[in-house]
Amino acid sequence: MTILKIFSLKNKLSLVTGAYGYLGKQICKTLADAGSNIILIEKGIETNSSKLFLKNLKKKYRNQKFYSYSCNLASSLERKNLRFKLKKFNKIDIFINNAAFTGKETTKGYVEKFEKQNLKMWAECLEVSLTAIFDLTQILLPKLRKSKTCSIINISSIYGVYGPDWSIYQGTKMANPASYAAAKAGLIQFTKWLSKTVGPSIRVNSISPGGIYRKQPRKFVNAYVKKTSLKRMAKESDFDGIILLLASDASNYITGQNIIVDGGWGV
Repeated sequence: MTILKIFSLKNKLSLVTGAYGYLGKQICKTLADAGSNIILIEKGIETNSSKLFLKNLKKKYRNQKFYSYSCNLASSLERKNLRFKLKKFNKIDIFINNAAFTGKETTKGYVEKFEKQNLKMWAECLEVSLTAIFDLTQILLPKLRKSKTCSIINISSIYGVYGPDWSIYQGTKMANPASYAAAKAGLIQFTKWLSKTVGPSIRVNSISPGGIYRKQPRKFVNAYVKKTSLKRMAKESDFDGIILLLASDASNYITGQNIIVDGGWGV
């Protein structure tokens, strides 16, 4: 098998959650570049930016197929209904759990000091970022098992591995919620557990990205960059290579691993 064929995703079908977010769009572009057909899952697919992104995918990759379905992952009913929406697909080769609950600076009980974080936000974060992944994996398992080269990729975070450095948040309205860290750490362990459970026909790995630059306060960016060996925050495109590696046959002997891609932040 040639090196190009090892990395090819031609004729494969990928399903990506959180497909219209910043990282989700980049993941879809990477998969499409490698030849994959894609099922895009997002709770808000009717926005102008989402429609434009899907239109551009179909225009650029005319020989591939793209399907878009709405699903609010916070709802167990909508997750179950997704099963019926996907009934037309016999198998799924690549399953990427990218969606996660992140909240906003104004989210009460979430992006706040620990004393003010509440159980409602704790439960909502874990529902979207961990429970929904467990649920969707069960729902999709029959289709995943029909693939001869199935790969599940869970998107975790460095905060599922390391404790926060509170000094980089000083002087900003940003925070690091306990529920986010707990959900991402749980996802890494679920990845390891699942790899032992659904193998050998299905590979399961996770990726723990470092901070991605999205116009955060300059004070935060400067403090964050100082902690990295590469002296910068990540770009979405920095994850193209690891996504393609884990999605393709190039990683057919890699499973149960959590791969940290953080520019040396945690070294």
